[in-house]
Amino acid sequence: MTTSRHARTAALFASLSLAALGLSCSNDNAATSNPATDTADVIVATTAPAPELPTVVVTYSVLAAVVSDLVEGSANVVTLIPDGQDPHNFEPSAKDLETINNAALVVANGLDLEEGLDDALSNAQQAGVNVFYVADHVTVLDIVDVNDHSNHGHVHRGADASHSDDDHGDEHGDEDGDEHDHSQDPHVWLSPHTVREALPALAKAASDALNVDLAAAQLALDNELAALDTELLSLFSAIDNCQLVTGHNELGYFVDRYGCTVVAAIISSTSTNAEASARNTEFVIDVIKTHSAKVIFTSLGTNPKTAEQVAREADAQLVTISTHFLGTSNDYVAFMRTLGTTIATSLS
Repeated sequence: MTTSRHARTAALFASLSLAALGLSCSNDNAATSNPATDTADVIVATTAPAPELPTVVVTYSVLAAVVSDLVEGSANVVTLIPDGQDPHNFEPSAKDLETINNAALVVANGLDLEEGLDDALSNAQQAGVNVFYVADHVTVLDIVDVNDHSNHGHVHRGADASHSDDDHGDEHGDEDGDEHDHSQDPHVWLSPHTVREALPALAKAASDALNVDLAAAQLALDNELAALDTELLSLFSAIDNCQLVTGHNELGYFVDRYGCTVVAAIISSTSTNAEASARNTEFVIDVIKTHSAKVIFTSLGTNPKTAEQVAREADAQLVTISTHFLGTSNDYVAFMRTLGTTIATSLS
């Protein structure tokens, strides 16, 4: 019995020792096995950060859409004035000033459209920032008071005008509250033909500032603008008597290009800072009745209550058009196509 007990005890001890030895070996293998480091074929992929593109700052969204098409892939385009805010009233913040001063190129309209930015742009230019004014490179239209009986809604190209600045915005301009003597129309973007005029100089300025060749992009954009212009010319050639009544005097380039006439404007000034006078309102109502006009095209800067009053007393319909910002349009072509189609459809 004693021998048997000792034998069983020895066998049990041997069995436990072997189990412990196996467990130890197993733990040693687990501690030294690491698939992430033992596999010789593991490749760690690294991606170099993309080079940061230079910044082109553009004052308002419609012009920014044109610039974006031109410099796509070569620069980041920053729109300074929020879409929907009146460019006449915009005042830059400290952050806006920093953005302007750090830009490779700043593209602005000019002709006092961005009145609140004039000092900031001038200071930036003096500090060495490249500032490009579109209006410096187009045929500018002189402003004629559309509510002046003697002019009766006609506009003239600046190059052909022989009258002096004293002929513009005197009596009616003062009544409408326009504090500035705007002798030239700033709304240059409302004609793709006019935008095309500025394109060669804009492309050169952008090419120089960004140190890239934009010749192909310029040609593609010019073709696109030419096709849009042809489309709008065809659209309005079908309208025999294209006479418009507007919220304020903003469609000079549009009507000059597409054979229309603005016969009256609730605000005869080109600035949205102006206000309609009682005399002006009465004149517009009279013109609408005389010309049997059925539509008043209103936009940014037109006082809704005044427009509703005129429409009610003249038995006309109010149609809102987007002229100063992209709105729901994704690009310049869509913006102008929407504007042209809205006007043409409303007149038919």
